[in-house]
Amino acid sequence: MKQTDVSISLKSVREIRGASVVNRRAALRAAGKPVQVDMAVRVVPDIDRSTVSLLVTASYIYAGPLRRERLMTCSALAAFEIENLMQHVEINGEDVVVASRVMMTMLGIAVGALRGIIAVRTAGTTLANRPLPIIDLTALMYRLHYGSAPEAVFRT
Repeated sequence: MKQTDVSISLKSVREIRGASVVNRRAALRAAGKPVQVDMAVRVVPDIDRSTVSLLVTASYIYAGPLRRERLMTCSALAAFEIENLMQHVEINGEDVVVASRVMMTMLGIAVGALRGIIAVRTAGTTLANRPLPIIDLTALMYRLHYGSAPEAVFRT
């Protein structure tokens, strides 16, 4: 895997409709209370087509006195075309590891799209008044095993 100039094109970005849900009742119960935000990223490379897709999901969770409730889940899928993809990946058995510089660029775009989806989905709900999470991409990269350990992925 070489760290050279990279030509990346965003092919598409969209919300995964069936995976984006707001639990309005739970959001009402959690109004004004602390909410945790968790994030998941799934990387789907297609070496033959020179594409990498990122599925990013954010979940807002209220940890109540008796149980945890998921208030909202939003997902976005961003597909990227990367010129000479093989120069920017390392294949370890079944795992394909994308160069960290390329991954950071793609994550920045995908997370930005997800933040927009969250803003639209929370409009008119009690979650609309909560700030969108500021996602530390360096920490997220670490969670994906791309670097050294920072303190937290999210800051609100």
